[in-house]
Amino acid sequence: MTINYAEKYQAAVQQAFYDGHLYSAELWNSPSNSIIKFDGAKHIKVPRLEITSGRKDRQRRTITTPVANYSNDWDSYELKNERYWSTLVDPSDIDETNMVVSLANITKQFNLDSKMPEKDRYMFSHLYSGKEAAHDGGITTNTLDEKNILPAFDNMMLDFDEARIPSTNRILYVTPKTNAILKRAEAMNRALTLKDPNNIQRTVYSLDDVTIRVVPSDLMQTAYDFSDGSKIIDTAKQIEMFLIYNGVQIAPEKYSFVGFDQPSAATSGNYLYYEQSYDDVLLLNTKTKGIQFVVSDKPKKDQEQSGQEHKDQDAKPTAESTLEEIKAYLDKNHIDYTGKTKKDELLTLVK
Repeated sequence: MTINYAEKYQAAVQQAFYDGHLYSAELWNSPSNSIIKFDGAKHIKVPRLEITSGRKDRQRRTITTPVANYSNDWDSYELKNERYWSTLVDPSDIDETNMVVSLANITKQFNLDSKMPEKDRYMFSHLYSGKEAAHDGGITTNTLDEKNILPAFDNMMLDFDEARIPSTNRILYVTPKTNAILKRAEAMNRALTLKDPNNIQRTVYSLDDVTIRVVPSDLMQTAYDFSDGSKIIDTAKQIEMFLIYNGVQIAPEKYSFVGFDQPSAATSGNYLYYEQSYDDVLLLNTKTKGIQFVVSDKPKKDQEQSGQEHKDQDAKPTAESTLEEIKAYLDKNHIDYTGKTKKDELLTLVK
């Protein structure tokens, strides 16, 4: 009988990889996740409380009619990001006395090299698409430099204040390039102030008012190809920076199955590892004002690099290719390699 280690494995992944290896960890652990109720494996319910009437003038010696001035309902969502991964595992890599540790050891490199970057890309791109779908502004296309970056930051903070977004728990996500521009702009601002105290040029808001998170630029773009892992696409824009009040989003995630099949003839004496999970990133309809983006067109060299990446991924593997590269090619072309674990065996399937 196959044992399902889903809950234990999910806890182990969050403990081992979210801190330090997942740039979007704070967003996946959104404070608003506490309001989610799972309704089965891939459906969730989110409570919606609406006040239907405000305070009114009171008239003396008048009996009012008591009524319910609020409505309490649930919004239902289906988690659309259903993912799986499987691999054959040599029995020597399995400790049957502690299967959870074995699971963690086997999937460590996969989590570091593939799953965590994919989750970052999914989070950032879906926050952007959710904001775009809200049609409430807050997306600016601009090439940031030392002269305009602090005013751009000011404008976002000002809009947050106007929308009555709490001043705490604001996070500014930036690319390394944008972070460098931000630091130089701040230094220039201080130098101008010291040079001429009577003609102070300063921003309205301080960078100390937010938590700054630096994210590699390839993880923070507006769209990706998620058909097999996550791949950069030419048509995406670069997210230069975005300001978010952590909690305007919910990020439910749940492993529905994690486990092994025992070695058999069909798997050439290997264990078969399989994991399946559901997750999604959703902006709460009433809180879309709590996120703003500055995006830009990607430099041409990045687009050429993206095209080369696709070309390399589509190229047929050779004897110089790694085992994982050969398997990725076979998976992409829907070629079954069950029972074949050696490089020369897999290469015979390449068409």
